[in-house]
Amino acid sequence: MQRTLGERKGGPGALLRAAVVLLAALVMLSACSSIPMSGPVGTSQGEEPQTQAAEYTFTPPGPVPGADPKAIVDGFLLAGTAAQDDYRTAREFLAPSLAGEWQPVERTVVYRNSVNIVGSPTDTEFVVQLEVASVIDEHGIREPAEEGATESVPVVLTEVDGQWRISEIPDGTMVSNVDFQTLFSAYNLYFYDATYTYAVPDVRWYASRQGVSAAIVSSLLEGPAPYLSGAVISAFPEGSTLVRRSVPVESGAATVDLSAEVLTGTTFLRRQQMQQQLELTLGGLNTVSTVHMTVDQREVDLGPSPDPAFQAAVTNPAVGSLQIGVLDNELTFYEGSRPVEPQNLPAVSDLNPRDPAMSLDQEHFGFLNAERNRMYVIGPDKTAHQAVAGTQLTAPSVDPFGWTWTAAGDQSGAVYAIAPDEARTRVDITAQWFSERTIEELRISREGARALVIAREGDESKVYIAGVVRDQNGQPRSISTPIELDASVPADSGVWANESTVIVMQSSADEPVETEILRLDGGSQRMAPLTGMLDISAGNGDQDVYAQTEEALYIRVGNSWAPQPPPLVIDPSFPG
Repeated sequence: MQRTLGERKGGPGALLRAAVVLLAALVMLSACSSIPMSGPVGTSQGEEPQTQAAEYTFTPPGPVPGADPKAIVDGFLLAGTAAQDDYRTAREFLAPSLAGEWQPVERTVVYRNSVNIVGSPTDTEFVVQLEVASVIDEHGIREPAEEGATESVPVVLTEVDGQWRISEIPDGTMVSNVDFQTLFSAYNLYFYDATYTYAVPDVRWYASRQGVSAAIVSSLLEGPAPYLSGAVISAFPEGSTLVRRSVPVESGAATVDLSAEVLTGTTFLRRQQMQQQLELTLGGLNTVSTVHMTVDQREVDLGPSPDPAFQAAVTNPAVGSLQIGVLDNELTFYEGSRPVEPQNLPAVSDLNPRDPAMSLDQEHFGFLNAERNRMYVIGPDKTAHQAVAGTQLTAPSVDPFGWTWTAAGDQSGAVYAIAPDEARTRVDITAQWFSERTIEELRISREGARALVIAREGDESKVYIAGVVRDQNGQPRSISTPIELDASVPADSGVWANESTVIVMQSSADEPVETEILRLDGGSQRMAPLTGMLDISAGNGDQDVYAQTEEALYIRVGNSWAPQPPPLVIDPSFPG
């Protein structure tokens, strides 16, 4: 039987506890100005702060009187590193006819190495040639470029009062990869899963400058990144805008002034969900502690109390400390450094279980047989049922709604999700891009709105994050076209470590194996190699990591691996 929202979200009674905490926060609100909330809406905060680079201020010089055309182009490129005052210094290099029209944040080209400025016989036309590393659009969406990608940017100059100025250049700026790391910071925009139970992060990049809070809110109102389209929802209706492109922050209070049509026909519930979405998103700014949502500068009425249907959205869901594994050809729990005999699980030794998975509430389980051509599921009735027959099936993954997932590794692109109902209804998931690749790993994120996919194209495996499209009841429908993560190690296996981190590796029975921590904000870290690593599992963060070899199970300690005492539990996996 499918469980209720309260039971699915962190175990029995979680929603009741959240409501109690929420009401307590309301009582305290008037007496405690440091509470990072406003109105009747509470949130479940993530464990890790969002990534923000230290705020450096670049102060490149303006144009030098008498500078030749190429020096003006050089100076303009350098001035693109100074975002303060709406790129005032860069605008000084532009002709008056262009200075007011040029849109610097429309597009940021991040380039590798150095630029090559190619002139022409007239000395008034140049081409700036770049080796592109990535491109950031006006909404902070970062798209890595293919290896070796280049771009040519045309520049035209004219004389203004005897001084050379740029009269034609495309909107946007160009910054080096090195400067990008200093100038830009990553922020999480938060959207909801299809049931409004979880908050789902959408990583965006913005230059450190005045007005970054307005840029973040404007992007939030615009909607999710393309790979999350259909997988997440916003409480704000399509077409929502700020009255003016400004979100002032004074004494920690951010004021978001929206256009009147945003609230047309809205209920208190929807307004509370809007407020919560703003608080979660702007909470990543270290200058913001509270958020005031207004319409035409009048405070929005959020209602006298939380709507009965309101849920404090769960961010960065925890998975506990209990793993499911295999010991002596039977399913077993594993906690800390020792196996724990499970209660009410059937004997399955005749099915030769491998790669088990379980839901957080320990009501739904899945596992493969030794040949990996059958997937079995166990529900509340505590009996094992064959759910999928295929070839080289991927290790099961159980999402927070009780659906058990696997994919066929035979180039068919087949992906299956088994319902938590008594009939074990199978849904065949569609994804056009799967059909062109061999799926080696499929892991659903802990809020259920995204999938980690490792797929092989020819001889090369790549790591992807895709959106999981569901209906409002949580039933999966499709998987979206993904984004690719830049993994520097070979990979055929991977797991989620938290809402914004995955860990990948390529198994080997006798070679040293390097694992890599990949963060959705582009950061990465390699872990110490471990010879003979066959499998990996991750709990609550990238320090809570286990690795398995044929001889022992290891736990990460710092950047080293410590062996655990016998007996050896194989294929351990945290919920998810």
